[in-house]
Amino acid sequence: MKVLQVLDPSQGIVRFRCESGVVSGRWMGRDPAHLEKFDVEIEVPEEVAEWALVSAGVTSLSEVAGVAPAALIVGSVVRFDDGDDSVVEIRVGSDILLIEITNRRSELLVESLISFRAPEVQLYPYDL
Repeated sequence: MKVLQVLDPSQGIVRFRCESGVVSGRWMGRDPAHLEKFDVEIEVPEEVAEWALVSAGVTSLSEVAGVAPAALIVGSVVRFDDGDDSVVEIRVGSDILLIEITNRRSELLVESLISFRAPEVQLYPYDL
């Protein structure tokens, strides 16, 4: 992931690029974000209330026009968390995101392609 622009340093909002697209998110590192490549975990911090099955397409991250840092996410269901019925693991490109889905959860199957809007994604940098 590469930080392309620091949009709001006081709030930690950055625009970044990963293999799945360009989107804005909230930097959660101890040090302020700067224009550089980072290894990060991408997290959706809130429950996904509205989602839709997608019949075809590619996994991706994209910005919701005019609503930074909101993101449109398309991902493939990989598995369901054994310990929590609402946690779903999805693949977006080579990245794995854990999301919480409580409504219509029974409609999801492994390999389902879903689309949803996240009001925010959070970026947690880590060292390899």
